[in-house]
Amino acid sequence: MNNYETLDEIKWVDTHCHLQLIGSAINEQDIINLEYFIIPGIDVPSSLKAREFSQTYPEKSYWSAGLHPHEADSLEGVKNELQKLMDEADLIGETGLDYYRNLSSKENQMKNFEFHIDVAKELNKPLIVHCRDSFSDVFDTLSSKDTANPIILHSWTGGNKWTKKFIELGVYFSISGIVTYDTAHDLQAAVKNIPIDKLLLETDVPYLAPQPFKGKRNNPTYIKYTGAKLAELVDLTPSELSKVTITNTNKVMNREMS
Repeated sequence: MNNYETLDEIKWVDTHCHLQLIGSAINEQDIINLEYFIIPGIDVPSSLKAREFSQTYPEKSYWSAGLHPHEADSLEGVKNELQKLMDEADLIGETGLDYYRNLSSKENQMKNFEFHIDVAKELNKPLIVHCRDSFSDVFDTLSSKDTANPIILHSWTGGNKWTKKFIELGVYFSISGIVTYDTAHDLQAAVKNIPIDKLLLETDVPYLAPQPFKGKRNNPTYIKYTGAKLAELVDLTPSELSKVTITNTNKVMNREMS
């Protein structure tokens, strides 16, 4: 643990932090090492809660409105309300394709994904993309849309093949606690190929806690473990990686450097 104690004073940006799913369980100490954070919506209620939570930390947070691929079957019933939230939100998503669980049909997942891409393009807002066991369809869809707005591949898990292909699209790769797992050999090798100016960090709170908390509820402060591992893999110090990823997220958010 001593190796990580020196990380406590480093600031990070958490690009994917579902704080609204935890609510009152979060306090100031939980976000003390975050420069700022992004709260993604996964449906209309969680997007509303993300907005509400973000308003509590107006200088330190952004929020997104979206419909997760698991909820894609419900798109037609919520599209109007979702569109209104998207107009107001800082980012669009979380959207994408999830062929691992297939909780919504592939057809509806694709309709939902394309809807989000089109709205993000029209509004010129960053798009948060969920990609699980669906690399080919996500790649083909993004390629066909020719978008200029920033694309964030949330909790990237692709190996070398797909990482190299997605690099061609100029997207950002957000790395979660998965990169710290002993089993994540392909991901650990792949992140070394990602251009430094396309790397982001996230927790995916309350999910995907990094080592040594794997299997437990995640916490925003645990981003330092992911940052330390990623820094090691890309041959930077944690402090250097912090500066790089903050700069990168500032570009995504068109945020002025402080």
